[in-house]
Amino acid sequence: MSRLTLSLALTLGLVSVAAPARGEGDTKAPPSPRIRWDLGARVGHAASWTTAQSFLGAGTGLAGGVTFRVPIRLELGVVYHAGTTVSAANRALLYWSRQWSMLGHAGVGYDISMFARRFVLRPRLVAAGVFVSDTTQVGAATRRGIEPVFGLGPAADILVRFGALHAGVDARALFVPSRVAAPIGGIYGVFGFER
Repeated sequence: MSRLTLSLALTLGLVSVAAPARGEGDTKAPPSPRIRWDLGARVGHAASWTTAQSFLGAGTGLAGGVTFRVPIRLELGVVYHAGTTVSAANRALLYWSRQWSMLGHAGVGYDISMFARRFVLRPRLVAAGVFVSDTTQVGAATRRGIEPVFGLGPAADILVRFGALHAGVDARALFVPSRVAAPIGGIYGVFGFER
């Protein structure tokens, strides 16, 4: 859990340092530029829709994107999921297992702004690579491995803008061809800024 806490602190720190400062007298919203870009921290939870997949769980990460005037949006991001740890021991044998994952994604979608650009809906299609790390120890023997898993599916952000800052929810559902019975669903809180 300490890796998750460190990762959360790092992502929130990056967002707060990189967020643009606004002057006290600056109350007007800036005009919409040709191309807008944004960066946001993600904090939430993802799970597989079966009980046998334990590599997800609580997660934190970053996602950034570019929105064109059209307004088509391109996005890249990565989320670290803490996964699970299982252990058991008796006098003769020790068993310990840990699974966690890194989920990198690329997405393409559309920005729908409402109420003078105060609210934003971002439906998109996401392609993701999930790198599942597994370490197992049985007695004195230890096994480590990384398994790449590909996923594809819909996602949507619902955001509220506060000047250059925004907050909201990111929900996604990924279908995994190599694990047909184990699609992935995730929901994250989003905190970020845009220019």
